[in-house]
Amino acid sequence: MTFTSRSVLLLTAVLFFSASVLAEEETPSIPSTDITIIPIKSDGKLIKVEAGNALNVLHHDGYDNQPHFSKDGKQLYFTRMLDQQTDIFVYRFDDKKLSNITNTQNISEYSPTVYNPSSLSVIGVNPEGQQHLRLVSLVGDSQKVLNPEIEPVGYHAWLNTELATVFVLGDVMTLQLFDINSEGQSEPLIENIGRCLQRIEENKVSFTQVIDGQHHLFTLNQKAEVEPTGIVLPDGVQDYVWWDSEGVLVGQNSQLWYISSAQKKQVADLQELKINNITRLALHNTEQKLAIVHE
Repeated sequence: MTFTSRSVLLLTAVLFFSASVLAEEETPSIPSTDITIIPIKSDGKLIKVEAGNALNVLHHDGYDNQPHFSKDGKQLYFTRMLDQQTDIFVYRFDDKKLSNITNTQNISEYSPTVYNPSSLSVIGVNPEGQQHLRLVSLVGDSQKVLNPEIEPVGYHAWLNTELATVFVLGDVMTLQLFDINSEGQSEPLIENIGRCLQRIEENKVSFTQVIDGQHHLFTLNQKAEVEPTGIVLPDGVQDYVWWDSEGVLVGQNSQLWYISSAQKKQVADLQELKINNITRLALHNTEQKLAIVHE
């Protein structure tokens, strides 16, 4: 990701999606939520939300979640539940077409992430309930399990094409390095981590660790070296996305906030768009699009 400094944000809401929470989250029910796509930029002077441009295009009640933009920002990948099973879908902004990429039987896929131009990485849950990191072809229907010994994997982010950071579920949630060329289990690096892993640039990702009840943001490189950022997320918040090299965007209730180690400022209140309980965020800097998961 290439970062550019921004002092103020201009937001214009244009598109709605349905969304919900992850299956691996321990929740008794899956609430109906949305993903809103909002054009976002800085004009250096003001913050503006144009609620009149909001548009709901999918009209789907149920599980749509985990948005992830294509490299060029022309497509949005996300997870959708159909008949108690989840598949990976893609929405194309140019022609407004929606397609099911996986359409598998007996396997649920989550967390679509661009791996290379011809494939996505996902978390696949098989009929036995095992959760593996997989590669899914975008030019066919093939899938490949990567190192089946590391599971249950909940979330992931790529440091490079051979090394990922993974959130491994257990009595204690741990951060581990996942080498696609290695076999066998890996050693936990950090305990009590949050679910949001974000690639910052080649060989650098970020994660949160719960300290005194709040999520503190750290970075990790390919050598497993950890550095604090000094950023602490608000109470009850664990999802974020990097806005520039200094700070992140987070959602809290209906509000968007920019947080760095030096400041915290409200970007916008999206209550007018009926956006509440914001969770996951995805950003494409060049196309100036922000995807917001909310109820």
